[in-house]
Amino acid sequence: MIKELVQFTTTALEDPVFRSFGVTPKEGLHIVLQVEKTEEQTIIAEKPVFTGIYNKKTEISDWLLRCTDWWKASTMLGVVDTFKVFDVPAKAIHTVSPFCLGVKRTNLEGGEQYAENHSKGKSQVYDRINAYFAKAIALLESPDDKIIADALRIALNDKTQLHRWLTESGHFNNIKDGEYVVFYLNLPLERYDVANRKYLKEKLFNTANYNIQDSTDPDILHGTSNWLNGFPTKKPFLMHQTATFDIAGRVSSKEAQLLYEFSDLSRRRLFPNPLPLFIMEDERERAFKIFKEDALSGEEKRKPYLEIISDLQRNHSGEVGNYYLLFQQAGEIRDFDYVSRFEFNLSPDGSAWTVQDLFSIGQEMALTTVNDLLTMALPPMFNNALVVRRKEKDWIFHWFDDIEPGYCKTHNAFLLAMKYRKAFYDFIYKSKRQGVTGEAIREILLTGILDDIRLDEFKNNRNSEGYNIRLKLNLLFSLYQYFSPSQPNVLFMPAKIEELRQHIDAVAKGEAHIEHDDQFAFAAGQMISRIFMQSETANRSFKYIEPFFRQTNIDKFKQGIQEFFLRYSHKNYAKRFSKVSAEVMSYSPNREFGELEKLRPVILAGVFFRRNLLLSEDEKTNEDETQVISEN
Repeated sequence: MIKELVQFTTTALEDPVFRSFGVTPKEGLHIVLQVEKTEEQTIIAEKPVFTGIYNKKTEISDWLLRCTDWWKASTMLGVVDTFKVFDVPAKAIHTVSPFCLGVKRTNLEGGEQYAENHSKGKSQVYDRINAYFAKAIALLESPDDKIIADALRIALNDKTQLHRWLTESGHFNNIKDGEYVVFYLNLPLERYDVANRKYLKEKLFNTANYNIQDSTDPDILHGTSNWLNGFPTKKPFLMHQTATFDIAGRVSSKEAQLLYEFSDLSRRRLFPNPLPLFIMEDERERAFKIFKEDALSGEEKRKPYLEIISDLQRNHSGEVGNYYLLFQQAGEIRDFDYVSRFEFNLSPDGSAWTVQDLFSIGQEMALTTVNDLLTMALPPMFNNALVVRRKEKDWIFHWFDDIEPGYCKTHNAFLLAMKYRKAFYDFIYKSKRQGVTGEAIREILLTGILDDIRLDEFKNNRNSEGYNIRLKLNLLFSLYQYFSPSQPNVLFMPAKIEELRQHIDAVAKGEAHIEHDDQFAFAAGQMISRIFMQSETANRSFKYIEPFFRQTNIDKFKQGIQEFFLRYSHKNYAKRFSKVSAEVMSYSPNREFGELEKLRPVILAGVFFRRNLLLSEDEKTNEDETQVISEN
């Protein structure tokens, strides 16, 4: 992994425009001081060459751009690993350079932290300036640079002089406590970098105990990586107790710096997440070109991973693959895996997976790519618990983070998202499709449908969950076959619903009999729906269906339908109903394959089918007034 990240970052840093994209000055006051040299002495000029304040509304001038570069060369790890700054243990000075000093306003006179330190008798930042520069100047080797840095120390150690510069800037009183005051010396960036490289040579490692010198290059050390990695010297229970080695391996100081640069570029959101790390140089450069064009486009949102892969596939014929995929979240690596071949299309020939409108929602889906599956199918499948679609906002994908059960529609939605999210992540982002099976699709959608039935409410002459239930049924009967191509289940095919419709229509006409379990289940669902049409209750929610699915025994299920019918037996029913109900009540399902749990999806299909087949022609004419079950 480190090798691939180093190669990738090297490519990115070779472009100076991309390297500096998204880098902004620290918010606060920036003061650039000038060195004055004579034969006798080297001092700091009384008048700064630049004084300016920066906030998010400030236009970045050339001077502020220079301040940005100086700041980066003066902090690096100082803003990440604060225990490695020179001003310890207080850690009020956040720079680590002999040519720059940066503190937050709160630590200066008039600031909140300054007042707190004073009340507790603690030292102030002014008292530690000499100690800071003693460590910073030790980074320098050039006698001339040491003299210049010492001149800066003398100037800033004079509290009166320091505050004169602050007051004369005209901005000091406008700075908030959390903003910075930064003093720079007007020197070439390379002189900052010399000190910075020496600082980083050791500080990029998480401990100096295992540092060794490179055998060929004296400027390079090898040590334990500090990138997203801790060293448990104070936690023996985290260390190897029986291993024959103390550390697993070392990285060079050059690699360590590139890893930090990668984190810095990622922090500026210049890369998608997950990020493809291509092994081949030409593919890596093509991907980087897309990252750069996207960054320079001016758009606030970055292209996601799937769109970038689509661009690569479209612009360069052939397969996309042979790369590592890195997913980071909250400063941690959540997934790193090799992708040998990425399949952007759901079908090899590019044809769509069609989600037919079998249950009258007025909408069909054509899922051609994994992105279609991600954005069109997964939100309703998991009741927005895994993939969250938000109006006019970015999508939320809960692949690896903590999902709050309280924000999920049901507890089952939470459990299913946790159970299957890694399988769908692998399916969509890494083309590892074996983890999502037809039985998984069945469990997810059937559980969601039963939850929606329990939650349904009848308000404003409509069912709150009617659309969601029918959409899930469309997904179940349309998608199951695509996730189990080697073990198809004929029950879960759109053609099967049409076949059942035709057969039960024939049964209702007296031209056929119920011969199979699936016919029995579909007809039973039609009966339940038809009986409920006779109900005079004001609460016409789908919760009435729930008791039928509490049963696990076929005979008790049939008994429940009979008792339901007896409540409304005084109503008029067409001959079509009588013929089908007689067939249902006399049919004995196959005991080996006909257990109720296996037949639930087909029963639901019968309940929610777009037209009830047990109505007479006259009843069909008034169906819009009587058949609440068909409302969305």
